[in-house]
Amino acid sequence: MFGDSIAAVTFGPFDAEHAPIALARVLDDLGADAVVTFAAVPPLLTVGQAADVLGSSRSHVARLIDTGALPAEFHGLHRRVSRADVSALADRQDRIRTQVLDNLADLSRREGLYDEF
Repeated sequence: MFGDSIAAVTFGPFDAEHAPIALARVLDDLGADAVVTFAAVPPLLTVGQAADVLGSSRSHVARLIDTGALPAEFHGLHRRVSRADVSALADRQDRIRTQVLDNLADLSRREGLYDEF
């Protein structure tokens, strides 16, 4: 859905004051040749939609649901996950990723493996 060109996704919602700033940043990041589509995000997402938001595979999201890491509702045979739960998981993953990378950079500095700019 989002393609390979996006390194990080910032989730809204954005109020009327901050939306133009967020949009300008997205357009700058994507470049002049980018095609952008706006769509409302429903309150319940399919496994595929959640995977797109998280930048992972549908099977990974299914495992998160099966292990209880991501709560889901069943509608017949189909699983749906809350947009808020997916957003919270994405935020949590971003915080963990940042902390791990910061710790790795600190370790590299302490061991003399990191050149300061």
